[in-house]
Amino acid sequence: MKILIYGAGVVGCAYGWQLSKAGCDVTVLVRKGQKEFVQKNGIQIICSDFRGKARKDVDVIFKPTVIDELSSNNDFEYIIVSTNKLQLSTILPTLSKSTGKANVVFFQNNWDVFTEIDKYLNPEQYFFAFPFMVGGGKEDKNIHCAISGLKYSNTPLGEKDGRITPRVEKLFVALDKADLKPVISNQILVWLITHYAVAAGLSAGIMSAGSASQFIENTPIIRTTMKAIREGLAICKKMGINPKTEKANRLYLLPLFISVPIAKKIYGNDALQLMFDGHINHSPAEIRQMIDDIINSGVKYAVMTPNLAQLKSYISSNQTNKSK
Repeated sequence: MKILIYGAGVVGCAYGWQLSKAGCDVTVLVRKGQKEFVQKNGIQIICSDFRGKARKDVDVIFKPTVIDELSSNNDFEYIIVSTNKLQLSTILPTLSKSTGKANVVFFQNNWDVFTEIDKYLNPEQYFFAFPFMVGGGKEDKNIHCAISGLKYSNTPLGEKDGRITPRVEKLFVALDKADLKPVISNQILVWLITHYAVAAGLSAGIMSAGSASQFIENTPIIRTTMKAIREGLAICKKMGINPKTEKANRLYLLPLFISVPIAKKIYGNDALQLMFDGHINHSPAEIRQMIDDIINSGVKYAVMTPNLAQLKSYISSNQTNKSK
């Protein structure tokens, strides 16, 4: 199976590396000017893998095929778009011209760009997945990542209309061989939209606390975070998306005296802490955009978001203090 990873980001490279180990023919599309360097040196991946009984730390050089331009007569079966949300508007025009016969798999946070995607691609050209098992960040040109081994960490994928199609099943098999725990969802948009609301609130809380380890020690911020997540899920409901249909959202709908201790235990997990710290340290612009998206949607759908706004103000004051 020939797979293109669109962008040499943390998640794309980590998934590409694992798929390559499982026998897939993986190519990475890099920015102009980076091709020769990556071809010569490869991509250094420093990974903490928690899928086994014990944590396994590895430092490898991933040497995929590298390109810096995508042609419409490409022979890829799948193009996995793993850039962050902020880059999507610049990528879609290229995809509309150069996808060819490949299946585009949007592998990123999504909240409000579904109609935007349809301006450039037909529904039969794309579907969705999410890299829920992997997180981290970049230092210099090195990728630092963690692969979670938690029971509920997986890789959801599915068609927008909920059908289970051959192209979804085929990618499922490849991800399964790579031990990336694929799960086919018949409501992938519900999963993505509610996850966006949860991730925005959770990331805001962790950024407010300063780090994942400080977050789990700060009960007031956890309480505010749980309430901020509820605000986001209430917006989802107003949008016609029922959060209760996804099991993962049930924690946030419990009374705080139950949800806060559970959250402390879950988010104290080593893999998740590494993933969260990587995200807040290396993708702060995306997180700020996610927070603003939820707050702006709250205005649109008449849902108050005081707790998320409070966390946003904490983040702003932390940044002001750091810059002094």
